[in-house]
Amino acid sequence: MALHGLVLPNSLVVLTAARSRPPVIIAGRCSSARFVFSSPSANTKLIVPSSSTNNPYPATDREEEVAGGEDEHELKLLGTWRGPFALRVRLALNFKGLSYEYQEEDLANKSDLLLESNPVNKKVPVLIHNGVPICESLAILEYIDEVYRGTGPCLLPGDPYQRAVARFWAAYIDQNLVAPWWKMFVGKTDKEKHEGTKQTLAAVEKLEVALRECSSGKPFFGGDNVGYIDVVLGGMVAWMQGTEALCGLELLDATKTPLLLAWMERFGGMEPAKAVLPDIDRLVEFAKMKRAQKALI
Repeated sequence: MALHGLVLPNSLVVLTAARSRPPVIIAGRCSSARFVFSSPSANTKLIVPSSSTNNPYPATDREEEVAGGEDEHELKLLGTWRGPFALRVRLALNFKGLSYEYQEEDLANKSDLLLESNPVNKKVPVLIHNGVPICESLAILEYIDEVYRGTGPCLLPGDPYQRAVARFWAAYIDQNLVAPWWKMFVGKTDKEKHEGTKQTLAAVEKLEVALRECSSGKPFFGGDNVGYIDVVLGGMVAWMQGTEALCGLELLDATKTPLLLAWMERFGGMEPAKAVLPDIDRLVEFAKMKRAQKALI
């Protein structure tokens, strides 16, 4: 995609720290992952090549300067840095190689744009495409995949049955993993936490089987490439990695869930995922603080 005549070469993650407005993060095409940080002295962006050995796309060893102020995009995402539902949308945008503007939301003081864009639920994520808002993460993922079908990898399979299977497991993850996990973490009683733990462990066992069947021995739920289920579950990767510190429970291990454990390490090491997945220590510290305050996470 172009920025007012300036073509962003390859895959970029752009962080603009203009003092007059909230940080904006933009991700570009996925052929060479590089990171862009704003200069503290001027509204310019410096493109710094990624040194990651896990980057499947070769990067050049040069720096480029992008003129400040050229950050208008047709896609804008409202979310939070730690929310699994917003993270899955950011993952999808990154894996598709799409350029987008990201606005971090304060859930204790929601922006007018969020309230206007999602007046029913007043929740993130919200994707705004050419001024039109799309709400709910699973609906957003399907929208992205359909509208940008010819861009980047396809998330949903072309076969109707395989699409139905992918949708089934996506819904399963939300209902049987994400919801019980939160109950395990913030349950008001020991009984509620115990029930959440039991349901979460059962879901993990089912997902181990699902990965075996869906992948057919390949690296991802989507086969050779990251697909719909990978992105949906990917939003929980950091939380799953922080489960032991947050809940006193080792969620995945090499004996009971070897495939999921390997998948999590493989997925988390990919450049499009590394660009958005939160730091585990920071996430754990933040979650513990919010739990103690009984505040929105």
